[in-house]
Amino acid sequence: MAIVVEVPSDVQLGVTKATMLRRGLLLRCPVCGGRGVIHHWFGIVDRCPTCDLKLERIEGHSIGYIGLNTMVCFTLTFWVVLIGAIIMVPDVRVGPLLIAGLIPAAIGPILFAPGARTVWTAIDLMMRPLKLGEVDPRYVKVDPARDGPAAQA
Repeated sequence: MAIVVEVPSDVQLGVTKATMLRRGLLLRCPVCGGRGVIHHWFGIVDRCPTCDLKLERIEGHSIGYIGLNTMVCFTLTFWVVLIGAIIMVPDVRVGPLLIAGLIPAAIGPILFAPGARTVWTAIDLMMRPLKLGEVDPRYVKVDPARDGPAAQA
């Protein structure tokens, strides 16, 4: 029985984790950097047209990018309100703070929606290594089945 060692996705692909995240922030495929993964503002293609990565790798993948989008937008809203309150000290007015907080809370999720999808796919790749056949083999630099200790035995 051959033992296949899990190799992190960044090692398999020969890129850094920062590169995968940067590609996601630029609305590109985290694996190959290819364009065309965002179908329209709120949609994503099923597979990357360049490397064939399935962008929603598991069932429930969407929960991750919805959570990421929520956390980013809540954090942005918090900082806007906090900085606004600090600027207004000692005469803090709730009305202007509420309006200032509603702007990132309402617009942020819409603006970050495409980026949340591709960034979450990059994060998912960091947490769960690529499996055999999940991506076009031309993009895999280190293949656990080919280059692992079981293959050399």
